[in-house]
Amino acid sequence: MGRRSLAVLALLTVGAPALAAGEYDRALRVDVAVLQGDARLLADPATPAIRRTGLQARIASILGTLDMTARERNNHNPSTQIPLPAVAALRADFRQGRPERFLRSATSLATTLPLDTTYFIPLAHTPQRARIGEDLYRTLCIGCHQYTDPHAANPAPNLFDMARSTPSTEFVARMLGGVHGVPRTTLKNPFSDEEIASLMVYFTAGHP
Repeated sequence: MGRRSLAVLALLTVGAPALAAGEYDRALRVDVAVLQGDARLLADPATPAIRRTGLQARIASILGTLDMTARERNNHNPSTQIPLPAVAALRADFRQGRPERFLRSATSLATTLPLDTTYFIPLAHTPQRARIGEDLYRTLCIGCHQYTDPHAANPAPNLFDMARSTPSTEFVARMLGGVHGVPRTTLKNPFSDEEIASLMVYFTAGHP
Protein backbone atom coordinates (compact mmCIF):
# COMPACT_ATOMS: atom_id res chain seq x y z
CA MET A 1 0.00 0.00 0.00
CA GLY A 2 1.41 3.40 -0.99
CA ARG A 3 2.09 6.37 1.26
CA ARG A 4 -1.02 8.24 0.07
CA SER A 5 -3.31 5.25 0.59
CA LEU A 6 -1.96 4.77 4.10
CA ALA A 7 -2.57 8.43 4.90
CA VAL A 8 -6.17 8.26 3.71
CA LEU A 9 -6.74 5.00 5.62
CA ALA A 10 -5.39 6.55 8.80
CA LEU A 11 -7.78 9.49 8.47
CA LEU A 12 -10.73 7.20 7.93
CA THR A 13 -9.75 5.08 10.93
CA VAL A 14 -8.78 7.54 13.64
CA GLY A 15 -10.51 10.74 12.58
CA ALA A 16 -9.05 14.24 12.56
CA PRO A 17 -5.63 14.95 14.06
CA ALA A 18 -5.04 17.83 16.42
CA LEU A 19 -4.98 21.13 14.59
CA ALA A 20 -2.68 24.10 14.94
CA ALA A 21 -4.19 27.46 15.92
CA GLY A 22 -4.29 28.70 12.33
CA GLU A 23 -5.95 25.49 11.21
CA TYR A 24 -8.79 25.94 13.70
CA ASP A 25 -9.36 29.38 12.25
CA ARG A 26 -9.31 28.03 8.70
CA ALA A 27 -11.64 25.16 9.61
CA LEU A 28 -14.24 27.63 10.89
CA ARG A 29 -13.96 29.84 7.81
CA VAL A 30 -14.21 26.83 5.49
CA ASP A 31 -17.37 25.64 7.25
CA VAL A 32 -18.93 29.09 6.97
CA ALA A 33 -18.08 29.33 3.26
CA VAL A 34 -19.56 25.88 2.60
CA LEU A 35 -22.68 26.83 4.57
CA GLN A 36 -23.09 29.94 2.44
CA GLY A 37 -22.83 27.82 -0.72
CA ASP A 38 -25.33 25.27 0.56
CA ALA A 39 -27.68 28.07 1.63
CA ARG A 40 -27.50 29.49 -1.89
CA LEU A 41 -28.48 26.12 -3.38
CA LEU A 42 -31.23 25.64 -0.80
CA ALA A 43 -32.75 29.04 -1.64
CA ASP A 44 -32.60 28.40 -5.41
CA PRO A 45 -36.10 27.46 -6.71
CA ALA A 46 -34.45 25.31 -9.39
CA THR A 47 -32.92 22.94 -6.81
CA PRO A 48 -34.80 19.60 -6.94
CA ALA A 49 -36.73 18.46 -3.87
CA ILE A 50 -34.50 15.45 -3.21
CA ARG A 51 -31.46 17.71 -3.35
CA ARG A 52 -33.06 20.11 -0.88
CA THR A 53 -33.50 17.22 1.54
CA GLY A 54 -29.83 16.38 1.23
CA LEU A 55 -28.77 20.00 1.63
CA GLN A 56 -30.86 20.38 4.78
CA ALA A 57 -29.22 17.29 6.28
CA ARG A 58 -25.74 18.52 5.39
CA ILE A 59 -26.39 22.01 6.72
CA ALA A 60 -27.76 20.57 9.96
CA SER A 61 -24.63 18.43 10.26
CA ILE A 62 -22.28 21.40 9.88
CA LEU A 63 -24.36 23.60 12.17
CA GLY A 64 -24.33 20.83 14.77
CA THR A 65 -20.59 21.25 15.27
CA LEU A 66 -20.15 24.91 14.31
CA ASP A 67 -20.35 26.16 17.91
CA MET A 68 -17.63 23.72 18.91
CA THR A 69 -15.49 24.71 15.93
CA ALA A 70 -15.90 28.39 16.82
CA ARG A 71 -15.05 27.77 20.48
CA GLU A 72 -11.96 25.76 19.58
CA ARG A 73 -10.93 28.51 17.19
CA ASN A 74 -11.36 31.15 19.91
CA ASN A 75 -9.50 29.03 22.49
CA HIS A 76 -6.52 28.72 20.17
CA ASN A 77 -6.65 32.35 18.99
CA PRO A 78 -7.23 34.35 22.21
CA SER A 79 -6.14 37.66 20.69
CA THR A 80 -9.02 37.72 18.19
CA GLN A 81 -12.40 36.32 19.20
CA ILE A 82 -15.26 35.30 16.92
CA PRO A 83 -18.64 36.33 18.42
CA LEU A 84 -20.46 33.10 19.24
CA PRO A 85 -23.94 34.74 19.21
CA ALA A 86 -23.56 35.17 15.43
CA VAL A 87 -23.17 31.39 15.09
CA ALA A 88 -26.21 30.79 17.31
CA ALA A 89 -28.25 33.25 15.24
CA LEU A 90 -27.33 31.40 12.05
CA ARG A 91 -28.58 28.14 13.54
CA ALA A 92 -31.82 29.81 14.65
CA ASP A 93 -32.45 31.18 11.15
CA PHE A 94 -32.01 27.71 9.67
CA ARG A 95 -34.43 26.14 12.13
CA GLN A 96 -37.11 28.65 11.12
CA GLY A 97 -37.21 27.01 7.69
CA ARG A 98 -36.84 30.25 5.71
CA PRO A 99 -34.14 29.63 3.07
CA GLU A 100 -33.88 33.24 1.93
CA ARG A 101 -33.33 34.54 5.45
CA PHE A 102 -30.82 31.76 6.16
CA LEU A 103 -28.93 32.68 3.00
CA ARG A 104 -28.72 36.32 4.10
CA SER A 105 -27.43 35.28 7.52
CA ALA A 106 -24.90 32.85 6.07
CA THR A 107 -23.69 35.47 3.60
CA SER A 108 -23.32 38.01 6.40
CA LEU A 109 -21.27 35.60 8.51
CA ALA A 110 -19.13 34.63 5.49
CA THR A 111 -18.43 38.34 4.94
CA THR A 112 -17.37 38.65 8.57
CA LEU A 113 -15.22 35.51 8.32
CA PRO A 114 -13.74 35.53 4.81
CA LEU A 115 -11.70 32.52 3.78
CA ASP A 116 -8.12 33.26 2.77
CA THR A 117 -7.86 31.91 -0.79
CA THR A 118 -4.65 33.67 -1.83
CA TYR A 119 -2.84 30.35 -2.36
CA PHE A 120 -5.49 29.27 -4.88
CA ILE A 121 -6.86 32.46 -6.48
CA PRO A 122 -5.62 33.38 -9.00
CA LEU A 123 -4.85 29.76 -9.84
CA ALA A 124 -1.51 29.26 -11.59
CA HIS A 125 -1.94 26.59 -14.29
CA THR A 126 1.25 24.61 -14.90
CA PRO A 127 1.82 21.29 -16.69
CA GLN A 128 3.22 19.78 -13.49
CA ARG A 129 0.13 20.71 -11.50
CA ALA A 130 -2.10 19.32 -14.23
CA ARG A 131 -0.21 16.00 -14.15
CA ILE A 132 -0.31 15.77 -10.37
CA GLY A 133 -4.00 16.69 -10.30
CA GLU A 134 -4.87 14.02 -12.84
CA ASP A 135 -2.90 11.39 -10.93
CA LEU A 136 -4.61 12.28 -7.64
CA TYR A 137 -8.03 12.29 -9.25
CA ARG A 138 -7.59 8.95 -10.99
CA THR A 139 -6.04 7.35 -7.91
CA LEU A 140 -8.29 8.65 -5.13
CA CYS A 141 -11.33 10.53 -6.44
CA ILE A 142 -12.69 8.95 -9.59
CA GLY A 143 -14.37 6.02 -7.86
CA CYS A 144 -16.94 8.27 -6.18
CA HIS A 145 -16.99 11.33 -8.43
CA GLN A 146 -16.97 10.02 -11.99
CA TYR A 147 -20.71 9.38 -12.07
CA THR A 148 -23.31 11.39 -10.17
CA ASP A 149 -26.52 9.71 -8.99
CA PRO A 150 -29.34 12.16 -9.87
CA HIS A 151 -31.62 10.44 -7.35
CA ALA A 152 -29.27 10.79 -4.38
CA ALA A 153 -29.95 13.42 -1.73
CA ASN A 154 -26.26 14.24 -1.36
CA PRO A 155 -24.53 12.85 -4.47
CA ALA A 156 -20.78 12.93 -4.89
CA PRO A 157 -20.59 15.78 -7.41
CA ASN A 158 -18.93 15.77 -10.80
CA LEU A 159 -15.90 17.85 -9.87
CA PHE A 160 -15.38 19.19 -13.39
CA ASP A 161 -18.97 20.48 -13.47
CA MET A 162 -18.50 21.93 -9.99
CA ALA A 163 -15.35 23.75 -11.08
CA ARG A 164 -17.29 25.37 -13.92
CA SER A 165 -20.45 26.29 -12.01
CA THR A 166 -19.33 27.13 -8.46
CA PRO A 167 -18.04 30.54 -7.36
CA SER A 168 -14.28 30.30 -7.01
CA THR A 169 -14.08 30.99 -3.26
CA GLU A 170 -16.81 28.44 -2.57
CA PHE A 171 -15.05 25.87 -4.75
CA VAL A 172 -11.84 26.36 -2.77
CA ALA A 173 -13.79 25.95 0.47
CA ARG A 174 -15.41 22.74 -0.72
CA MET A 175 -12.05 21.35 -1.79
CA LEU A 176 -10.53 22.25 1.59
CA GLY A 177 -13.51 21.03 3.60
CA GLY A 178 -13.47 17.38 2.68
CA VAL A 179 -16.60 15.29 3.04
CA HIS A 180 -19.76 16.55 4.75
CA GLY A 181 -23.22 15.14 5.19
CA VAL A 182 -22.25 11.45 5.29
CA PRO A 183 -21.34 9.10 8.19
CA ARG A 184 -17.66 10.03 7.73
CA THR A 185 -18.24 13.69 8.63
CA THR A 186 -15.08 13.66 10.79
CA LEU A 187 -12.97 12.98 7.70
CA LYS A 188 -10.50 15.78 7.16
CA ASN A 189 -9.00 16.58 3.82
CA PRO A 190 -5.89 14.39 3.31
CA PHE A 191 -4.42 16.72 0.66
CA SER A 192 -1.89 19.50 1.06
CA ASP A 193 -2.70 22.96 -0.29
CA GLU A 194 -0.40 22.32 -3.24
CA GLU A 195 -2.17 19.05 -4.05
CA ILE A 196 -5.55 20.80 -3.85
CA ALA A 197 -4.24 23.50 -6.20
CA SER A 198 -3.12 20.75 -8.59
CA LEU A 199 -6.56 19.12 -8.46
CA MET A 200 -8.18 22.48 -9.14
CA VAL A 201 -5.94 23.01 -12.16
CA TYR A 202 -7.01 19.62 -13.50
CA PHE A 203 -10.71 20.25 -12.83
CA THR A 204 -10.79 23.76 -14.24
CA ALA A 205 -9.00 22.57 -17.38
CA GLY A 206 -12.16 20.56 -18.01
CA HIS A 207 -10.57 17.19 -18.84
CA PRO A 208 -12.74 14.37 -17.44
